[in-house]
Amino acid sequence: MAYLISTYLKGIPHAIKPNVEQNCFELIPITKDSELTKAFCSPNKTGAMSILNWINENDSGLASTDLSVQPEAKFFK
Repeated sequence: MAYLISTYLKGIPHAIKPNVEQNCFELIPITKDSELTKAFCSPNKTGAMSILNWINENDSGLASTDLSVQPEAKFFK
């Protein structure tokens, strides 16, 4: 099972995506299945939790959005 780091903003699910050019993570909306391919997806929960802990310690902007680790399957429509 794969895991996403996600949150809901104004009722719309969002997941983190790596931004290689700026060397950071950003939130992208997940409104259809094809958008899941752009999101950061961890093959295990431990890896996703490690990334989430790093975000919470190093990115106050993203940390303030109440991110959590969720199974990727939760977002398939």
